[in-house]
Amino acid sequence: MSRFDLFNNFFSDKGTDELLLSGAALGVSFIICLMLIPVIIRLSTRYNLVDKPNERKVHKVPISRLGGLGIVSGIVATIPLWFIYGNSYFLLHLIAGMIILITIGVTDDLRELTPKVKFLGQIIAALLLAHAGLRIDDMFGILGINHLPHIIQYIITIFIVTGIINAFNLIDGIDGLAGGLALINMTGFFFLFFISGEHSLALISASTVGALLGFLKYNYHPAKIFMGDTGSMILGFLLSAAGILSLVMSRHVTSYFNYSETAVIVFSIFLLPVYDTLRVFTGRVLNKKSPFSPDKTHIHHLLMQTGFNHPKSAKVLYTANIVIIVTGFLLRSEKLSLVAPLLILEVILFSEFLTLYKLIKALFMSRKLQNKTLRMKVDNRLLMDNLEDKDGKD
Repeated sequence: MSRFDLFNNFFSDKGTDELLLSGAALGVSFIICLMLIPVIIRLSTRYNLVDKPNERKVHKVPISRLGGLGIVSGIVATIPLWFIYGNSYFLLHLIAGMIILITIGVTDDLRELTPKVKFLGQIIAALLLAHAGLRIDDMFGILGINHLPHIIQYIITIFIVTGIINAFNLIDGIDGLAGGLALINMTGFFFLFFISGEHSLALISASTVGALLGFLKYNYHPAKIFMGDTGSMILGFLLSAAGILSLVMSRHVTSYFNYSETAVIVFSIFLLPVYDTLRVFTGRVLNKKSPFSPDKTHIHHLLMQTGFNHPKSAKVLYTANIVIIVTGFLLRSEKLSLVAPLLILEVILFSEFLTLYKLIKALFMSRKLQNKTLRMKVDNRLLMDNLEDKDGKD
């Protein structure tokens, strides 16, 4: 199959009923989220349920952190549609995990919970996915490892799910960023599920996309509401579930993508937020700080420091995310052990580009300041010479 053959028959090979159902899921979740967010904003303001600005936050006025309720409401409203094509056993485990994270997220957004409590809830939600059969069972030749023992599958799956949940939590630092990246990634998963005939999973992706579109209307700069831990944890959970589901379904003979191809695509989808989290954690540890200590060293903070505003910073990261995903899609036929270093290098070069841009800008400003100082010295010298000439004449 040629790299682009799947685009030619995207609509002709798939039933229009399934496409219309996905469109309905997207539309329902979009409308519900769009209608609920203004209500949540008003109630949050009335009852002072807002995130107040401080020295480590980029917003300047109190803003509601309960946007995740709008996202979740839009997604949950479409759950009956999921069971039309879906596996009830898996869906019930997925919904149970969502309920746990929603409960923890809303509680934390209203009154902060300790990291241990949140982490425990994330582990339980990840265990539910693993118990339903969604486990990482192969390392694709990385470090010479392929099939994994059963207990290791559980451990790695829990590590990956909790890692992605926290990656989306941590990258939610500027207006529209986490929601926009999640929208791009979930759209990619919708495409992957739909062409593979996994219509229940496509419905879950479509409903998430619809809710995010409704949310971003109020979260894009200038943000009127934030998604809070409720939104970031649910999005991280659903995205991690989608990634593992992609790998599981690729084992089917009828799948459009084989297991190795899917691994490359999934890796590229998650690379940007995960790399940023690992880079920040490593920097904090090297500076003898807690990995979870707050600072302004994320890529979006670097962009802000170079002079980019919220919309430009978000657009740059959207673009970078799309470029990485497209690269992974084009190289999906290669082994992950070969493609992964290339994709990581791509992210590193992007990250270092920001540092280089900042350095060049600083040098330019320094040169500009030096030239201005030199002109002032020349002007002062001319002024002094002019005054001396006048004194001599007098």
